[in-house]
Amino acid sequence: MIPPRIAILLTAAGALPFLAGVAMTMNLWPWPGDGVALIQSYGVVILCFMAGVHWGFAARGAPAWAYVLSVIPALYTFFFALPHPWAIEGQALSHLIAGFVAVLVFDAVFQARRLAPRWWLTLRIPVTAVVLACFWVARGG
Repeated sequence: MIPPRIAILLTAAGALPFLAGVAMTMNLWPWPGDGVALIQSYGVVILCFMAGVHWGFAARGAPAWAYVLSVIPALYTFFFALPHPWAIEGQALSHLIAGFVAVLVFDAVFQARRLAPRWWLTLRIPVTAVVLACFWVARGG
């Protein structure tokens, strides 16, 4: 099933900061800046956004496990991808890679349980591939 056009457009637009960050890390962006910091910061925002999306799926009448899954990305991001005394220094991009892979698995679970739209993975798989590639490039391969 094909996702709604607006979902495709907004998802594609949402990938642009990741692509801009990669361009910055490869010195292909016309403005100076820290591409890794851009990718890392935006990755944190998007993982938390995806937690909210999953919460919305759970709120459609799902059992308790769906609510638990929905908060994991935000908690994981806080503990492993943000700088604070408990964080593991220098590993944020690797943790974001793991977080986005986990979110894709959660997406599949929500879709399999018919809590996400039937087209959900059609939208999520390609954009997750782009995001993961951006993280990979930003961390130096």
